Amino acid sequence: MYKVSADTCRGKVRSTNQDSFAWRILSDQLAYLIVCDGMGGESGGNVASYLAVNMVKAALDRSLVEGIASKSVRAALQSAVSAANAKILAEAQRDPRLKGMGTTLVAAVMVGSRAHFASVGDSRIYLGSREGLKQLTHDHTVVQMLLENGEITPEEAKDHPKRHYITRAVGVAPQVEMDYDEAELEPGDSLLLCSDGLYNMLSEEELRELTAQKNLGRLMRQANENGGADNITGVLLSLE
Repeated sequence: MYKVSADTCRGKVRSTNQDSFAWRILSDQLAYLIVCDGMGGESGGNVASYLAVNMVKAALDRSLVEGIASKSVRAALQSAVSAANAKILAEAQRDPRLKGMGTTLVAAVMVGSRAHFASVGDSRIYLGSREGLKQLTHDHTVVQMLLENGEITPEEAKDHPKRHYITRAVGVAPQVEMDYDEAELEPGDSLLLCSDGLYNMLSEEELRELTAQKNLGRLMRQANENGGADNITGVLLSLE
């Protein structure tokens, strides 16, 4: 059985909320979760994240069936993300005011106790278990590249002037490259999908402890109390 909680808020600094999310429990063995963080101006970011979430949601509603095989889940996620990419590009071409808009995207499909997940950009998916908290996704950012190349330290990365520069997004190019992976959950484990407005405003200890409590409301409130410098969105699934 799955238990899901989800929320979003504008934060204390931004004038609009450019995050979007969706989730659905299709059965006690099948569910999906989606979080997107838009970019491209006040209207463009809103539109891009909204379009991406709704395109992926519609595609997964059509393709997910009981007993679906792992390779079919991956194909469904790839098709859904590609459809979202094409839709955002088409809308940007149709309306000059939306030129340059795009969005990050993380999506997870639960088939029984197995999570199948896709990511583009710097929104994240975490796995909470008895062993602690593990980041499942890889940030597609300039700072991550600098870290991997040994050009900056983890401490320098926290306040780097380019920490918000992403290297991949949905809706900015004719083709979108998504990461895909899978993870097995044990009873009592949780899956957290969130925008950078949540994890950037929490210390590693706060993120770990509050996710372990499986209390999304406390995660959201703490991120806001710590400054709320960006839109804050989280979708938390627990495997009962």
